[in-house]
Amino acid sequence: MDTGDDTCLKITDDLLMLEKGGEEFLLTDYVDLRPLYIRKGKRYISNFLKAIPELKTRKRIVEAFPQDAALLDTLLDHGIVVPDSFTRNKVKNYSPEALDLNHRPKMSLYLLVSQSCNLGCTYCLNGRSTYQTDKALKMEKAVAFKSVDRCIDEISLGGRLEVVFFGGEPLLNWPLVKDTIMYCEESVKTRHPDKEIHFHITSNLSMLPADLVEWAQRYNITFLCDIDGPPAIHNACRPYKDGRPSHDRIVDNIKHLIDAGLKVDLRATITAHNQNQLVQVAEHHKAIGGNSSAFIPVNPVNSDEDILNGELLPSPRKMAKSLIKVYRSGVWKCEELFPFNLYAQRLRPGTMTVLGCGLPFGNTPVVGASGDVFPCIYLVGIKRYFIGNMMDGTYPNKELLKRLYTQLHVDHMEKCGDCSWRYMCGGGGCPLWRLTVLDNPAVTQSTIDYCSEAACGYTKTLMEALLWDKARKSATQLTESLLNNHSESTPNPTHC
Repeated sequence: MDTGDDTCLKITDDLLMLEKGGEEFLLTDYVDLRPLYIRKGKRYISNFLKAIPELKTRKRIVEAFPQDAALLDTLLDHGIVVPDSFTRNKVKNYSPEALDLNHRPKMSLYLLVSQSCNLGCTYCLNGRSTYQTDKALKMEKAVAFKSVDRCIDEISLGGRLEVVFFGGEPLLNWPLVKDTIMYCEESVKTRHPDKEIHFHITSNLSMLPADLVEWAQRYNITFLCDIDGPPAIHNACRPYKDGRPSHDRIVDNIKHLIDAGLKVDLRATITAHNQNQLVQVAEHHKAIGGNSSAFIPVNPVNSDEDILNGELLPSPRKMAKSLIKVYRSGVWKCEELFPFNLYAQRLRPGTMTVLGCGLPFGNTPVVGASGDVFPCIYLVGIKRYFIGNMMDGTYPNKELLKRLYTQLHVDHMEKCGDCSWRYMCGGGGCPLWRLTVLDNPAVTQSTIDYCSEAACGYTKTLMEALLWDKARKSATQLTESLLNNHSESTPNPTHC
C-alpha cells in the first residue's frame, strides 16, 4: 500500500488479534484476510500499534521507531495499518436486491425421486407428515424432466447444474434415476451445450441395482453415503427399519463401487454416540476407501419440526475438540475433510461470507414427488417455506427467497453484529435452527443452547485452527535487520 511521509495512518477498523501462549500472536483484517503471524515480541508490536494513532503520519512513526520502517511496511501490506482516509470498497452488492435468480453460475437440484426409505435412522430428517413417508411416494418422469428444464434455464453460460438424486432412499426409484440421466444426456445437453450437468446420488447404499456400476461409470455419477463410524456406532444410529444392523452390507457395497473406480464420499453425523471418537471414524472412512470424509453436527429437528431426543445431541465443545484432532491427525488432507475444506475457502483475501449456506440464494431447490419446491431438504413440506411448484409455473417465489436472504444475512443477526468472525463464518453454518427451532413451542433451553454453540463457538474454534495454520505455513522471515536490531523483546514476525 503506497503511502507518503505525510499520510495519516490508523489501525484498520476490522482488526482481529489472536493470542497463543506467551509470545505468539496473529493479526489480520478480518474482512480482507492476510494474516500476519508473529512468533515472538507481542508486547513490543502491541506498543508499536498503540503509538500509531498518536503519531499519525508515516514520517513521525519512522522518526519515533527508526529501526521499524520494515515493520510498518509489513503492517501496511497486510492491511493492518491503513491510511486514515481508507474506506472499504465492497465490490459486491450483498443486498437482497442483488440476487440474480436467472443467471446462476451453479445450482444443486435435489430430486426426491423416492420419499420413503428402508433404514430407520435415529435422527432422520424426513418427517412422517411432510415427507409422507408412509405413502411410498415416487416421483414421475414429468416432474423430474420439468425440474431439470426449469433449473438449467437459470444457469448462466458456462455454469453447472448438479442433479442430486435424493430421498428417502433414491435407489428405491432407480428406473427414474436412469430415465432422468438419459433425458439430460439426449435432450438437455443438446439444447444447452455451454452448460455442464453433473449427476450425484445421496444414498444409504444398502442396496445396489444390478446395473448401477455400469451406469455410474458411463455417466460419471458420484455418491455420498453416511457411515457414522465402526459397526457398533453406525448400527446404533442407522439400523434397518426392523432394527437389524446395516453397517456391513453398506460397507460391502461401498467397496464394490470403489473397486469399480467410482468415487464415494463418506459422511458422519456427529451425535453423542461418536463425538469422542471422530479420529476413529475418520480412519474408518479411510479404511473403507472413501474419497473424502465429512462431519456434520446432528440437526435437532426434522421436517415435521419435531425436536430430536436431547440424549442424541453432542457437546459442541467436545465435538470441536475431537474434530481438531481429526484435522491434526493427517488422516485426510484439508481439501478432503469437511468442514475444514469449506472454511479454508472462506479464509481468503477479499472473501466476505454473509450467509451460512446457499439456501437463501435458492441454490439448493428440493423438488418433491408432486413438484412442490422447498429451499432445503429440512424444510420439505413446511408451508411457510414453500417456494412454488415446478409443474404449475409458480416456482420460484422470489419474494420468499429475498426475505430468507435478509433474515439470514449475518449483518442482520442478533449477537453477530459486532463479532470479528462474522464475515468468515456467515453466521455459523446451517441456519436451520433459526428457522424451525428458535420459535418451536416444543424446544428446550438445552436444545437452543446446543444450536447456538454449534453455530458460534464450535465454528469459531475450527476456523481459528485453520487461520493459525494459514499464517504459519505461509510465513516468511522479515528483514534480517528487524531480527538483529532489538533486544530480547524484539519481535520476530513472519508474515503471509
